[in-house]
Amino acid sequence: MSLVLNDLLICCRHLEHDRATERRKEVEKFKRLIRDPETVQHLDRHSDSKQGKYLNWDAVFRFLQKYIQKETECLKTAKPSVSASTQAIRQKKMQEINSLVKYFIKCANKRAPRLKCQDLLNYIMDIMKDSWSGIIYGADCSNILLKDILSVRKYWCEISQQQWLELFSVYFRLYLKPSQDINRVLVARIIEAVTKGNCSQTDGLNCRFLEYFSKAIQHARQEKSSPGLNHILAALIIFLKTLAVNFRIQVCELGDEILPTLLYIWTQHRLNDSLKEVIIELFQLQIYIHHPKGAKTQGKGSYESRKWKNILYNLYDMLVNEISHIGSRGKYSSGSRNIAVKENLIELMADVCHQVFNEDSRALEISLSYTTTQREFSDYSAPCKKKKIELGWEVIKDHLQKSQNDFDLVPWLQIATQLISKYPASLPSYELSPVLMILYQLLPQQRHGERTPYVLRCLTEVALCQGKKSNLESLQKSDLLKLWIKIWSITFRGITSERIQAENFGLLGAIIQGSLIEVDKEFWKLFTGSTCRPSCPAVCCLTVALTIFVVPETVNTGMDQNICEVNRSFSLKELIMKWLLFCQLEDDFEESTELPPILHSNFPHLALEKILVSLTMKNCKAAMIFFQSMPECEQHQKDEEEPSFTEVEELFLQTTLDNMDFLTTVEECAIEKHQSSPGFSVHQNLKVSLDHYLLGLAEQLLNNYSPETTNSETLVRCSSLLVGVLSCYCYVGIIAEEEAYESELFQKAKSLMQCAGEIITLFKNKTNEESRIVSVRNMMNLCTSCLCHCTQHSPNKIASGFFLRLLTSKLMNDIADICRSLASFIKKPFEYGEIESVEEDTDENRMDIEDQSSMNLFNDYPVDSVSDANESGESQGIIGAMNPLAEEHLSKQDLLLLDMLKFLCICVTTAQANTVSFRAADIRRKLLMLIDSSMLDPTKSLHLHMYLVLLKELPGEEYPLPMEDVVELLKPLSSVCSLYRRDQDVCKTILNHVVHVVMNLCPGSMDPENTSDAQGQFLTVIGAFWHLTNEGKCIFSVRMALVKCLKTLLEADPYSKWAILNVMGKDFPVNEVFPQFLADNHHQVRMLAAVSINRLFQDVKQRGSSTLLKALPLKLQQTAFENAYSKAQEGMKEVVISVMHICCYHVLASHRAANPELLDEIYNRKSVLLMMIAVVLYCSPICEKQALFALCKSVKENGLEPYLIKKVLEKVSETFGYRRLEDFMASHLDYLVLEWLNLQDSEYNLSSFPFILLNYTNVEDFYRSCYKVLIPHLVIRSHFDEVKSIADQIQEDWKSLLTDCFPKILVNILPYFAYEGTGDSGMAQQRETATKVYDMLKDENILGKQIDHLFISNLPEIVVELLMTFHEPGTSGTSQGTSGDLDPAPNPPHFPSHVIKATFAYISNCHKTKLKSILEILSKSPDSYQKILLAICQQAAETNNIYKKHRILKIYHLFVSLLLKDIKSGLGGAWAFVLRDVIYTLIHTINKRPSRFMDVSLRSFSLCCDLLSRVCHTAVTYCKDALENHLHVIVGTLIPLVDDQMEVQEQVLDLLKYLVIDNKDNENLYMTIKLLDPFPDHVVFKDLHITQQKIKYSRGPFSLLEEINHFLSVSVYGALPLTRLEGLKDLRRQLEQHKDQMMDLMRASQDNPQDGIMVKLVVSLLQLSKMAINHTGEREVLEAVGSCLGEVGPIDFSTIAIQHNRDKSYIKALELFEDKELQWTFIMLNYLNNTLVEDCVNVRSAAVICLKSILATKTGHHFWEIYKTTTDPMLIYLQPFRTSRKKFLEVPRLDRENPLEGLDDTSLWIPQSENHDVWIKTLTCAVLDSGGIQSEILQLLKPLCEVRGEK
Repeated sequence: MSLVLNDLLICCRHLEHDRATERRKEVEKFKRLIRDPETVQHLDRHSDSKQGKYLNWDAVFRFLQKYIQKETECLKTAKPSVSASTQAIRQKKMQEINSLVKYFIKCANKRAPRLKCQDLLNYIMDIMKDSWSGIIYGADCSNILLKDILSVRKYWCEISQQQWLELFSVYFRLYLKPSQDINRVLVARIIEAVTKGNCSQTDGLNCRFLEYFSKAIQHARQEKSSPGLNHILAALIIFLKTLAVNFRIQVCELGDEILPTLLYIWTQHRLNDSLKEVIIELFQLQIYIHHPKGAKTQGKGSYESRKWKNILYNLYDMLVNEISHIGSRGKYSSGSRNIAVKENLIELMADVCHQVFNEDSRALEISLSYTTTQREFSDYSAPCKKKKIELGWEVIKDHLQKSQNDFDLVPWLQIATQLISKYPASLPSYELSPVLMILYQLLPQQRHGERTPYVLRCLTEVALCQGKKSNLESLQKSDLLKLWIKIWSITFRGITSERIQAENFGLLGAIIQGSLIEVDKEFWKLFTGSTCRPSCPAVCCLTVALTIFVVPETVNTGMDQNICEVNRSFSLKELIMKWLLFCQLEDDFEESTELPPILHSNFPHLALEKILVSLTMKNCKAAMIFFQSMPECEQHQKDEEEPSFTEVEELFLQTTLDNMDFLTTVEECAIEKHQSSPGFSVHQNLKVSLDHYLLGLAEQLLNNYSPETTNSETLVRCSSLLVGVLSCYCYVGIIAEEEAYESELFQKAKSLMQCAGEIITLFKNKTNEESRIVSVRNMMNLCTSCLCHCTQHSPNKIASGFFLRLLTSKLMNDIADICRSLASFIKKPFEYGEIESVEEDTDENRMDIEDQSSMNLFNDYPVDSVSDANESGESQGIIGAMNPLAEEHLSKQDLLLLDMLKFLCICVTTAQANTVSFRAADIRRKLLMLIDSSMLDPTKSLHLHMYLVLLKELPGEEYPLPMEDVVELLKPLSSVCSLYRRDQDVCKTILNHVVHVVMNLCPGSMDPENTSDAQGQFLTVIGAFWHLTNEGKCIFSVRMALVKCLKTLLEADPYSKWAILNVMGKDFPVNEVFPQFLADNHHQVRMLAAVSINRLFQDVKQRGSSTLLKALPLKLQQTAFENAYSKAQEGMKEVVISVMHICCYHVLASHRAANPELLDEIYNRKSVLLMMIAVVLYCSPICEKQALFALCKSVKENGLEPYLIKKVLEKVSETFGYRRLEDFMASHLDYLVLEWLNLQDSEYNLSSFPFILLNYTNVEDFYRSCYKVLIPHLVIRSHFDEVKSIADQIQEDWKSLLTDCFPKILVNILPYFAYEGTGDSGMAQQRETATKVYDMLKDENILGKQIDHLFISNLPEIVVELLMTFHEPGTSGTSQGTSGDLDPAPNPPHFPSHVIKATFAYISNCHKTKLKSILEILSKSPDSYQKILLAICQQAAETNNIYKKHRILKIYHLFVSLLLKDIKSGLGGAWAFVLRDVIYTLIHTINKRPSRFMDVSLRSFSLCCDLLSRVCHTAVTYCKDALENHLHVIVGTLIPLVDDQMEVQEQVLDLLKYLVIDNKDNENLYMTIKLLDPFPDHVVFKDLHITQQKIKYSRGPFSLLEEINHFLSVSVYGALPLTRLEGLKDLRRQLEQHKDQMMDLMRASQDNPQDGIMVKLVVSLLQLSKMAINHTGEREVLEAVGSCLGEVGPIDFSTIAIQHNRDKSYIKALELFEDKELQWTFIMLNYLNNTLVEDCVNVRSAAVICLKSILATKTGHHFWEIYKTTTDPMLIYLQPFRTSRKKFLEVPRLDRENPLEGLDDTSLWIPQSENHDVWIKTLTCAVLDSGGIQSEILQLLKPLCEVRGEK
């Protein structure tokens, strides 16, 4: 030990001397020694070395404590009653002791905090807990606590949660029962600091601590002066923000309790401004918590109570009074005073108004809670004073009218503005005119004070609000228009006033945006002269105007002749360009020395460039719209951060299940497409002018350039402008990018950036000059804003690439060198306290990832082993210790360094996708050298910031870093995390930044060794954080960041192949770790895990603004659901057990529950469970049924309220496309009921099933609606008693119910009879059960002999039900290629195809006729096929689920394949109908294909093509001419698929070649092939094209007339106009090539328009275009028709009008029949026959009903006998609908006295609010029902009229 330390040790020992005089001497010596430099140096070194055998600061502090204890004992034992002088000596002694402690702490911690935090805290707590010592030393100890402990970050991070709570309790008790000697303000400040520390370093205070605040506020009510109340309320705000996340109900109830008291304090006490500010913030916070995002009702997420409603009214009344009081103070105060009210008060008032304003009430009587006495307040039953208050917009209007004083007016203008801006819907439509009128009246009074800006802002919000309202009546619109015209006029005149120019332009832009008026040419003068200068508001207004209106060619500017050249007149567009660029119209801009505004003002990114380029386009408006339609890239949207509490408000809405953002439609594996340019044309003269102006602007800058004086910002701004214009030209396709690089504009931009580079070079040696620092920093921010790393094709991306090319290698290297220079220069001592490393050798103590596990990484070292980064004393205005990441730690040079780093990072990241002039790898290497261990010192705040910037900005998702660079980037991570492991704020920030590295860790690079190393470094850190989380050492914000990291890891490695955390020697895949956060003890963490749980079910890839989704394998999904559900339930069960304990306690104790927080906890856990299941429902079709059943079980098991579940299910079902919740649930009801009954528990029976989830109010309604689903499940279980019970409850005969359910009952029986023996014991048991049940059904007491009749009569329905059970897993070889592993199973039971076929065989064998197949049985009733095919299509039409559609398509394929095998038999005469029905069904299915095929949609399409191919082959082979009428439709449908869908190109081409090439000599198809439209002239169609053309022109080439006749000879089915697309294209070519022949044809048509071929062609084209509307290929067909009409040229429409020929069927009917009834029969049957191939299943079904009815009539039979002798194939298609001749259908006559009386209703003939289609249906049905229709054929059309409007 050194001599100086030996002296100090002796001195310390003498401090314990028994004699006071000796101790006094040693104290002086002690003071001298502890400030001696040599002593300090030794003590510092020993304290840092952790060697306990040497004297260090902690040992000295222990001696000092003993001395204080000794002195304290002496003071305690001294006589209490002494003279005043003795008392003064004692007082002085106490002060000396306190001063000594303060002095010692200052000496010890001056360089860095070396005293142990625990020792200091123990010393203070011992004193504060002792009543005697607390009185003597309490004040000074509290000062020490606040200034020397709580303001030091190292100590802040070392205080445990228990110590925080203890500090809180001790000091709050002290505040509530203060001694006279304690400073209550100091105590309040400590409470605020402790609350802040507790909430930032731990998971916060417990709810029971709310009681302290309640008491403090109650005490404040009783006191006229409440010292420190502002700090207490500030602490409460901090506490509530943290607490509300988990305990919203508790916080709301606290608000209900304390706000009346605060209202009383506000109104009855005289408060200073700071206290008012805090109270306003507390009020605002309570409103956010009660009404997140402005929610007004409980159903929308608000928390309501009667008491809270009254508080709102009281608060409203108080605010009205306060605002009036502020206005009065302003009026009568002397001197200048701001007329505006502070924004926080205005925002609060707006939020309150939003809640209390109600259209139903204008006035209300309220109880004034803030005027009650204390006794009345505590007794809520006591009567309160009443007051009538005015509510609604009347209040605002009155205040705007009753006074002309600005101090009265402006606050209400502010309130109205804020209210409309934040809640546009709060301004009712009927209030628009009155409000607008008042504002208009205020507007002209500009000389009366300073109100005008506020009036203009309010008008702007009203204009925007009106623009959003679509329900305004025409009269109201007219009144508003008059007002807006007047307002526009006043605003327009006031635009010259610079003071209000921004507001004026804002209002003009809002009026234009809402299309509230039509602007005249005068408006454009604003942007052509000296009226105003270009500014952001002006440019924004101009942008809106260019998007809405067409720019006039010219406008009279009123300029003198000397301004414009005599021989030259500028267009308006050019004048606007000149104004924007130069703010002057002279041409001598190059000689001007003053820079135009465009070069020294910041405008929205590329806003000017888009305007300038649009102005050069011929269609300026279209160009501007095209630019504006492109969404901003994320980088340019992140300028403004939302308030921090917004995230919590969103959480509240998630908790109430009102916010379910994940329910957004994202196409499966959607492919990102950029919007193609629609083909713009440029005014070459304007483009040349713009280039000239821009070059002149650049030349002006270059001519005046000087490295010393020129501002680098202007150079960058001009350079950015030039490349921005070039990028916009490229985006609209005017120039190519390579052309842009060679342009003069680009070369000038390069010159400008070279000059900027020279300024940077000059700055390298002058980095201390403040003015230069500011300028260079602005330049860096400008450069950064010019770059973007978005992947979406946009002007931003193109401009970014151009700007990168401007950056020279020297510039980039200079910036990198400046970064290194600034990083290595750090001021000492540090501005906020000197920072020194505590450790002797930092490097030796840092973690080595390769040698240590994650457990060593964050192992708890002794509390003083590692220095915190920035230890600071108390800073002005800061309570608690400052975050080391706080910007206050950074100097201007530091901020410049960070800006430069960000710029360089973005450059080297985006450079990978662009050609650049610098070596990105070299710059990246220089950046990584900044974090090399030899240079990086993470204890310095700057270096910590620097590392975080590199972590966030350097890794690129789209263009990842080389793996060796990722390793270098991650090397410091473990040591930085270790250093800051206790600082929760820093840990959270590190995790939020390091998440950007994840996508760079994916394997696949050529460097597996470095990849493994990088993954190891990252996963070690994440594993360590997870371990700390499990040990309770990470607060919720860190856990949130950790969940985000894990979520991103799952996106990078969805299978968890390498994303494995190694903790304590065990491996934990991330996909197993992630669900554990569903049981976290913090609600926000659980909810984040719940909404992100889809990462366990889908491979999620972010690609710029789009998201690519791909389902994970079946086993992974099932395991994920089990893990997630069990974890979510685990949390629920813990809470339920707690509730049960509390219920027992409640019964025993008969008072309030001991744990009120459980109400919140239960609700939160339920919400998380529901949210998790909702996400699974949405993202995992394979687990959909499991998730739904989990919800059903949760009603009983977890006590989930049905209304909450329904809230989720309604939103999910709506997203899935179901019209009603009941439809969604019904689609899974079979499965849910089966699983419910399978639970084998007496509590789980049908009556206990949660039918309320299906929107049934009682069990009877449930049974009545769903008995067809329920009874088969009961029958197969032989529960006939329950069947009878159901029948009794719905008052039906139970046997008739069995009859109704017979087909579905058989489905549960027959397949097990037919199942071949497989040795499966389970199957044998099911067969036995089925046999037993069937025998019971045959019992005479049940169905008996009736069963055989039911079997035969319901055979089609039985076949359909059996087909619907078809399901083949993807592993089955039967339908390989059409089934996938992830195809969800249908409702039970389900069987593979061979079982269904075997069941069909079993049925045919059991049939009494012993026919060979089931098809022969069905052929006995030919309409059976139609019924079955239609029923299958009906099932497909009723679902939006792509998996169910695919399964039904497989069912269709299965049944049609069976039919095709038996087509030779004629299918009972239904063969033609079946072939046609199948062909058109497949074509409609093909036409509804998605834009891109992915997985199931590709399989569905392939299945369609396969079946269509089989049908075609079968038809050609066995049915001769059956395909003749359909070939054109088939070929026309298939042609577009070859180019659009590459995945199925070969399959489609094979079918086309078979139909056209292989059958070119087929006598039945030859003529049809000849009439086909030509195939596209592409390589893939070469053989097809040649074959078809050879047949078409077999007799020589066609003239144009023949080509047109050939085109017209093809009659196309109306619903498939796309099939004529190739014909239209060929027709356009023919018209173009034979203009001479067309002239002759046109002349001939003019001579004889009735029969002219060109007139017929035009009519045909117009009919085609009409048919194309709302059908597949609409745009392509319309464009092709337009091209043909364009070739034809102008048309005399009078010749077209006379071509309204009657329908062909009508003409034919007149030729064939004389009888009107037979004519109508023919026309209707033709129409119905065509309707049978419609896409809409309901229309087809109605057509079937009509056909059967018509053909069953006597007229129908008579028609059949006559028409069957013709060659028309119509009757062949109608064969299945012909009925027996034994009895004719009699159509009942409607005999009414006045049959047309009901048609006199005018509302019947004039469409009401319904759409046109509904009106037509209503009208036609009314006509049919009127009795005026005598034709029985027409009367029978009603079913079709009910579903179809018009054809």
